[in-house]
Parts: sequence; C-alpha cells; structure tokens
Amino acid sequence: MNIHFNLELSSRTGSKSEKSILIRLTQNRQHRRISTGIKTEENHWDSKVQRVKRSHPLAVEYNSILQTKLKEVTHAYSLLLEEDSQVTSEEVIRSLTGIKPTNFFDFAYSTKLAEIRSRNKLGTYRRYEAVLKKLERYAGKDLPLKGITYAFLKEYSIYLKSKLKNTEDTVSANLSVIRSILNEAIKYGLYPGKNPFDQLKLGYTDNTKAKLSLDELRSIFSTPLPQIPSLLLARDFFLACFLAEGTRAGDMMLMQHENLINDCLVFKQQKTGSQMVIPVAEELKEIFGRYQSSGRYMFPFLNGLDTINELVINSRITQVNHYLKELAKYCGIFKRLSTHVSRHTYTDLALLATDENIYMVQKSLGHSSVKTTEVYTRNRENFTRSSPIRSVLRIIF
Repeated sequence: MNIHFNLELSSRTGSKSEKSILIRLTQNRQHRRISTGIKTEENHWDSKVQRVKRSHPLAVEYNSILQTKLKEVTHAYSLLLEEDSQVTSEEVIRSLTGIKPTNFFDFAYSTKLAEIRSRNKLGTYRRYEAVLKKLERYAGKDLPLKGITYAFLKEYSIYLKSKLKNTEDTVSANLSVIRSILNEAIKYGLYPGKNPFDQLKLGYTDNTKAKLSLDELRSIFSTPLPQIPSLLLARDFFLACFLAEGTRAGDMMLMQHENLINDCLVFKQQKTGSQMVIPVAEELKEIFGRYQSSGRYMFPFLNGLDTINELVINSRITQVNHYLKELAKYCGIFKRLSTHVSRHTYTDLALLATDENIYMVQKSLGHSSVKTTEVYTRNRENFTRSSPIRSVLRIIF
C-alpha cells in the first residue's frame, strides 16, 4: 500500500497562538505525522497549496525549509522501496531517526530472552533459544519483525511438519514462542499491521491429561515397597504434591519449613506468582515429618546447594520422575508416572468430590480466575479456607 505525503497545520495551538506545521503520512487511511519544527499562526497558512502565505515575514525561508523536509521524508521512503516493495509509514519514520527496520532475532534476545534470563528461568531460556535457532536455520539471520506474517507462519508450519516431521504439539509449541516475542514487539510499537496470530490458531492435540484411577492411586498409597531411600522419597514427594492440592513439583521442591504457617502451606507459585494458602492434612504432615531434620527444605533435594535455579530444579524433578517409573512397576501401574500426574489426578478427584465445583477447585489449584474478585481472594492469606482434600481422601479410602 502506497504512502501519501502532505503538509498540514496541527490542530493544537501553542502558547503564542501558533500551530506546528506537520508532514502527514497517509497509508491505508491511517495517519502518522512528523514535526517540521516550524510554527505559524493559522491565518498565515494556506491549506490548499500547503504553504506559508506571503503575508508572513519569513514565508520564503519557511517554505524553503518545508520543501527540504518533505523531500527528506519522500527520499527515505524511496530508499526503503528499493529494498522492499511493502513499506510502512512506521518504517519511514524510524529510518528518519536512524533506526533501521527491527530484526526479529535481535529484538527477541534483547527483550523477551533478556527478561527470562534476568528471572533466572534458564530452562525456559534454553527452550526459547532452541526455537529461535530452528527458526533461524529456516529463515536466515536477517528476518525482520514485519516478516512474521500469516503467510510466513503457515509456510513455516508446513516446513516443520513435512521436513522436520514435528508433531502438531511441537509445531504449536514453536509458534507459541514466536507469538510471545511478536506480542512483545507489538507492545513496543515495532510491529506494523495486525497480529497474524489473530487468524492463526495453535492446534494442540486434544489429549486427555494423564491421571490415575482410584485403584491406581490407592496402590501408590498402600503398596509395600523395598527399603530403597530414593524410591520411598519419590513416592512421598508424589503424594505430597497430591495432598497439597495438586501443588506443582517445582513449588514443592522449593517448599521450606518456614512456609508452614498455622497448619497451612503459604507460598507464591513460581509459574503464576499467585499467593497460595493450602491447609495441610494430617497425611501430608506425616510425610513432612519424615524429612524434618534434613535441612531448610521440606524435601532434601536442594539442601546444601550453592546455586538453585530452574535448571537445577528441573534436573531434580527428572530424577524423581525416573524413580516414579520404578514405583509404577511395584504398584502395578501401566502408565507413565510423573510428578505432574499427581496434579492431574488431584484435579480430577477434586472435581468429583466437590460435585464439579470448578470455582472451588480453581482456587485450590491457583489457576487464573474467571472473575477479577477471585484474584483478591486468592492473594489474601485465608487460613480458614476449606480444602477439598478431605473430601478427596474420603473418595480414595
């Protein structure tokens, strides 16, 4: 879409009854404006010919400057057209200020990935980095932000599926990283046009979340195990996550004895930042009691470490998941057992125990609420909140 250039008088009046003369860029019925640095009273401006009237004592000088300014803008536009037939008014303005069209990868590393690294989310950083390297191999290093179009994303999706044999979930996971970076660029005002993800929906497979049946969960609670410390610790950790209303494994890893206040676990979720207050059932107290002397943490995985970050936590969770596979064999469970299965299982049983009270379970899990007032409820340290866990345990036993 071509850009049309005009000189116009600003609608705002300055302190001396003068108005700024602007260069207006019109593209697709959208206007952007650049100041020329020249001001004049409205009665000295001829809007038809877009010039300062001869009645102004500096008319000749002003009109000469205006034409020079206008030529600078149109020349910048011409130079951009030589590189790309699709030029936006935003790009013209940036070129005049010495800012080149933004490279997608430069922007990603300097904003989104820098933020992730600053939060010490090294696992997330590596995931983003892997996605960007894959994209760079496909599109090259000089991919501009404006190159992330609907057509580009569709072609890239086909490439991931046909050439790299990626699954639908993997493709969607890759595109979600690109989407988060693009959303950041939009916030910075660096991406022209509409967000292509408004039309491109990510197609995650509709798989049922892995969860245990009642009999399988009962077997984890009751199956006699050999006295192998790592196996017993893995079972206790799995059950602790379940009994703490489906607490995520990462949050349970970081749980300290000081988080136990008034028979409640009080902590902030690492993933969402939500303030959680979870009543502690006797069964959970018993598990915690077995590791009370192991150090500052409820479980001994992180005690004695100088550095604790997302990578360290994830490596410990991987170790637990390794032993949970062994636990599944002892318990006669033919499913891939992991720490997150405890959260899915708790969610399923909590809905059953509360007669599908999704709001109660939502608060229990710390998910984002459908009502704004839920945020305040969740952030308040409510030590009297009733927990679904007793109803869940009645179903189990």
